[in-house]
Amino acid sequence: LLSISLNGGTVMEFRRHGASHRGRDGGRKLVHLPARSLCLMSGAARYEWEHMIVSRMTDTVNGVVVPRQLRVSITLRTALAEAVDAADEPPKPLALVESSVFPPRWTEDCDSATNTIKPADEDSPDISTPSTERNHVHAVYDAIATQWHHTRGKRGVLWPGATQFLKELPRGSVVADVGCGDGKYFPAIYEAGSYVIGSDISRPLLQTAVEAGKSIILRGSDSAPESRRIGDSKEMLNARPAVAVADCMHVPLRSRSVDAAICIAVMHHLSTKARRIRCLTELARVVRVGGLINVQAWAMDQEESSKRKFAATDVFVPFNAQPRYLDKVNENTDSENDDVINRTPTSRPSSDNVGQGVAEMYSQAYDGAEFDERKGLVVFQRYCHLYCKGELEDLAAEIGNVELVESGFESGNYFIIVRVIQ
Repeated sequence: LLSISLNGGTVMEFRRHGASHRGRDGGRKLVHLPARSLCLMSGAARYEWEHMIVSRMTDTVNGVVVPRQLRVSITLRTALAEAVDAADEPPKPLALVESSVFPPRWTEDCDSATNTIKPADEDSPDISTPSTERNHVHAVYDAIATQWHHTRGKRGVLWPGATQFLKELPRGSVVADVGCGDGKYFPAIYEAGSYVIGSDISRPLLQTAVEAGKSIILRGSDSAPESRRIGDSKEMLNARPAVAVADCMHVPLRSRSVDAAICIAVMHHLSTKARRIRCLTELARVVRVGGLINVQAWAMDQEESSKRKFAATDVFVPFNAQPRYLDKVNENTDSENDDVINRTPTSRPSSDNVGQGVAEMYSQAYDGAEFDERKGLVVFQRYCHLYCKGELEDLAAEIGNVELVESGFESGNYFIIVRVIQ
């Protein structure tokens, strides 16, 4: 038996079966389980002693009274196979199944002989992340997350079609927000009476989603734009959103586990048709039969009044970043293929040249960034694919288990709503 303690620690009490809990015969022991610890109970600890956590507000650890924090416990038990034929032979644990591909995927393609997952066929489309997306989508949003939330998120501008879609879902629906960014649709989902599980490839953006919810509790709902305001009964949900760092190529949810899904302003950052189809396939996999999916992405066609004008379907769109919002990104690379495998914020850059401005130093600190000397800004180039009329519908038609419910054009974006049918 395994018990993992997350967020906060606690004191677990063990009592030997049959012993008095007030006796002094060694029948009672107290064990401190620190936060982020794993406790393994086997043999006598598992079968001769019972364990419990007594309800109280404090614990005494090494003679010091420690207030209890919220503790999240994950308990894992050995899974047993079906009973064996011999009456005196104990059941055996289930066979270990490991994935031979990364990210791990567990499907019906299990090789029972080796207990491994078969890798994709060589003829399968390549859905690995191209360098264009890695350097001009993922890295950019990691760098600009704080400013993105400050300028876009705090304005609270939501796409009307997406909010209407959420309002029309049955109350109590569980919604997957794939590519949720800073979680700007979370309050709308909660206010509609639904629940949300968000995922995004950018950890810094997800961090702004968590901080936004906490800020509303500290400063009050009136401090937020109207679209991000939330009722008192939902404040704690908003302050502790269910989010995960994940690629939309491998959504970390069980098949048929949610009632609906939204994917807003994500598809226009996918640079190949195979990856666009894969994203739609994953959305259709996690939504139950009969559930709805709303996908919206930038359109090649724009209104006359729009400032966005595009000359081609695949473009780089500049984002002007203010240095005060940026943190230096440290890139750890695989020396064999120079693929970026980890990015972590580090300290702000310094310069030996006192004549350099802050923006110029930052532009040198980020690969692919440019220095706008006139404006004193760091300019990042975001990759975008602009969709033509009917393109989203054609992609959905290649997914075998969805039917088109509605499609259209709204505020410079094309959208589709599809229903999972099998």
